[in-house]
Amino acid sequence: MCLPILLILMVGMWQVGRLVQVSQILNNAARSGARYAAMGSTNLNGVNTPITAAMVQKTVSSYLLASGLPPAVVNETQIQVLNLSGNNWTDPGSAQPMDQFQVQVTILPAGFSNLLWSGLMLSGTENLNQLSSTATWVSLVDSQVSVNTQLPY
Repeated sequence: MCLPILLILMVGMWQVGRLVQVSQILNNAARSGARYAAMGSTNLNGVNTPITAAMVQKTVSSYLLASGLPPAVVNETQIQVLNLSGNNWTDPGSAQPMDQFQVQVTILPAGFSNLLWSGLMLSGTENLNQLSSTATWVSLVDSQVSVNTQLPY
């Protein structure tokens, strides 16, 4: 008699644990993408290359895959790099020092359905159909400094 009740409780705990795990993976992926974007440029094959929004999206997708999320979920994930500063730029490589930006990672409903056991929804989670995370960061691009090489004497 106790077995059905225990099974329901165990399955519910596994489901909540999975949601917490995926939420933590999203948080870490958004922070990883934001740290990468904050650099402004990267050294690829000896060439200083400005970081683009597509490069940030690839970094976040790679993190999600390396964390064990299925490719079907990663393909249904929306990754955005948003400029929160007054400066006009779309790629983090064009940002000014200390420009604020956000990296948003959202698993859309089609991908979210692949994370949970179909047919099992806990009470109160019927309307839950996506997970998202946002990391707000500032650009760490170096300031351009002009140095006067003329000695004062």
